[in-house]
Amino acid sequence: MKITDDYSAKLKIWAASPQITPTPRAVGLPRFGSRKFNSYEEMNAWKQELLSQLAAKGGCQWTK
Repeated sequence: MKITDDYSAKLKIWAASPQITPTPRAVGLPRFGSRKFNSYEEMNAWKQELLSQLAAKGGCQWTK
């Protein structure tokens, strides 16, 4: 069977030569933890405050 006819060929190719790539890190994000919200309005208000803090700092930087 040709590799183009095999639906799981992509997985076999990836498994044969695995590549580990580093994920980027966001530097400069405000600290926040796990939270529970009672409504979408409460969550959106918190999110807007977090985004305004981020904008006041000048954004975040992506590093390797």
